[in-house]
Amino acid sequence: MSRWLFRWSSWAIDRPRLAILLVVLLTLAAAPGLLRLELRTDGHALVPPNDPAVLFDEEVRREFHLRDPVVVLIESPVSVYNPGTMRRLKGLTEALARLDGVGPDNVVSLATERRDRVYPGTLVFRPLLDPLPHNPLLLRLLREDVEAISLLTGTLVSADGRAVAVLVGAPPGPTWDRTSFYKDVLAASAPFARDGDRVSVVGAPVAEALLGTHVQEDLSLLLPLSVALISGIIALGCRRAWGVALGLSEVGGCLVWTFGIMGWAGVPVSLTTSLLPVILATVGVADDIHLLWRYQRVLARISPEEPHPAAVRRTMSDMVRPIALTSVTTLIGFLSFNSSQIEPVRAFGTFAGVGMVYCIFYSLTALPAALALLPPERLSNPRLAEGGGDGARLLPLVRRPRATLAALLLVSVAVGAGAWRLRVQDGWIDGFAPGSGFRRDTDRANRLLNGTHILLAHLTVDWPEERVPHLSRRSGPLLDGRVVAAIGGFESFLAGRPRVGGVLGPYNQLATVNYLWHARKPGWRTVPSGGDSPRTIDRLLIFFDRVRGEVRRREVIHDDLRRTVVTVFLKDANYRDTRELMEAAREYSRRNLEPLGIRLGFAGDVAVSQAMIPAIVRTQVVSLLLALAGSFLAVCVLYRSLRTGLLAILPPSLAALWMFGVMGWLGTPLGVATSMFFAITLGIGVDYAIHFLERADGAPAGEDPALWALREAGPAITADAFAIALGFGLFLLSQVPANARLGGLVCVALLASWLLTLAGLGSLLRSSARAPS
Repeated sequence: MSRWLFRWSSWAIDRPRLAILLVVLLTLAAAPGLLRLELRTDGHALVPPNDPAVLFDEEVRREFHLRDPVVVLIESPVSVYNPGTMRRLKGLTEALARLDGVGPDNVVSLATERRDRVYPGTLVFRPLLDPLPHNPLLLRLLREDVEAISLLTGTLVSADGRAVAVLVGAPPGPTWDRTSFYKDVLAASAPFARDGDRVSVVGAPVAEALLGTHVQEDLSLLLPLSVALISGIIALGCRRAWGVALGLSEVGGCLVWTFGIMGWAGVPVSLTTSLLPVILATVGVADDIHLLWRYQRVLARISPEEPHPAAVRRTMSDMVRPIALTSVTTLIGFLSFNSSQIEPVRAFGTFAGVGMVYCIFYSLTALPAALALLPPERLSNPRLAEGGGDGARLLPLVRRPRATLAALLLVSVAVGAGAWRLRVQDGWIDGFAPGSGFRRDTDRANRLLNGTHILLAHLTVDWPEERVPHLSRRSGPLLDGRVVAAIGGFESFLAGRPRVGGVLGPYNQLATVNYLWHARKPGWRTVPSGGDSPRTIDRLLIFFDRVRGEVRRREVIHDDLRRTVVTVFLKDANYRDTRELMEAAREYSRRNLEPLGIRLGFAGDVAVSQAMIPAIVRTQVVSLLLALAGSFLAVCVLYRSLRTGLLAILPPSLAALWMFGVMGWLGTPLGVATSMFFAITLGIGVDYAIHFLERADGAPAGEDPALWALREAGPAITADAFAIALGFGLFLLSQVPANARLGGLVCVALLASWLLTLAGLGSLLRSSARAPS
């Protein structure tokens, strides 16, 4: 392969203008696809559409007409029970109902709910805000009615009476842009924040929309910083403006090509692929750094009589094999993400690979062609001509090889032991910094209300037809008071679990209806379970439909009276706590519900995330094994040596072990983003060992291979490692903590790979007293 690639580079050197034109035309062909790019950051973009958890969630939402709620919270300095706040609440409810894709049925507030009082001479129940309370008597009456309907406390009004909420059902499906919808809700809500009332907008759909906004804001900051960083490192390494210009032209072309192809393919930019611009900008110039460094060394040694572009041809002869191999291993590292079941993760791997293919093509075509066109003095390095800059400063890293190896082994054992403490943890709210406005608004809403995260417990009663209660107007197992009572016990159990703010289900809904039906008599907030319970429950359902409406009842109890949904409000929807809650609910169901023929299932975004987070982490483990095996085989095949393959993957593998250990010791969880770091580290970090081994393999007779490799390749490896590591380090400036953690992990892991390559691999070669064959 390296012989064929050298012939291709030689063609580019012989026909430089045609080679550059070919690269330019290839880039321009992809450019129109940029206009077709879309951004999608909703949670369902991160899960396979055919996963059982996703399909069950879609079925439950469809059957019960449920939507993800956006919570618009109005806070008053003293009490919301004042004429101004109530007037604004009614106006806000009407404004939100008019939004595209919403409608009156998908907005819930005190302005939409009914009280147990009728209009005179009718059986039509009044809304809570009719009449709009404008005096102390009506305000006191409203407060009494709200407190009587206990279901409203914690869902639509805070227990201390200082906040009220409007729940807006976000339009379902990928056709609705949640960022635009959030902006519409924000615009509709803003006019109602006055006279001391504060309005905030929170909820899972808002989190998804804001993550997309943060991603765009991050790119506008991080991409220019990465370009500046690359320019600085190339300028520091080669000391020539033309070197910077060649590197930046590759970065620009790679980004246009990669995202243009994404646009043509109709693949949206997701939370994972949004990382690509900064990653490709830093990783893409790695080969250029090595090529330019080698070219300058050849220029410093070549005879002045040799005609230009002899130095270019000699450079490519030296560099084609390591560049081909490092490009292949980096490509393998990225493509290993295609083993994932998660489409955006696969897209990340695919289009990182697409970008790397462009960089390989550029490095073997446009770069040698440009070097052939430029006069040598435009890129020659005076320091090399004077005998400096040959990597001598790196020699102390291998001065005492056995002591160095012993120290690295001890560090690997001590730090790596922390890997046993690793735990899986993730959550939507972790995507926001604790000091961010949305995080503070969410924390405040969670304190005032039952919680902004929702888990849906779906219950199905499987009874044979002869056991089902039948009445003239309806039939179903939920007419049996014993079934409803058992579900009531389940609701009480869930309400007592940690981090559960409140529970709404068929029992407490019907119990409240029974209490209101019996004129709020003490002791009647219950559901009868005696022999006549079917007729009693039937009357409660009639009253439910008349007071709250059939739409609200169908969100809880299906018309077939076999299925129901218990809504669990969570203060925090992180992976571990929610897993413990769901496991406890399943255990309760096995002991108390299944004997009655009641089956439990979970739906909602929380449930889908709960099913998918461990699956995502597992697929990342598969990807790292594929990256490890692929890189090892690629090196073994090209060098025809198992020993060289093992030596090449040893430094990045140990670096990753160090990072797993550090994460374990520091309590940093393994989540969707952080689990991606190993395959990236391996795919990039193995490049340092390949360049090092390539130079050691070519050491002249009588030279120490490790010392020769340090002098010949050490500076370029150092510049490469620090350029890419600092490029990933820029993610520490991200507004998204998960991206910041990923960037920090990869940054430190790549620096560890650099140290383990130069100090560890160099010391190992010196100790073995022979170079790899």
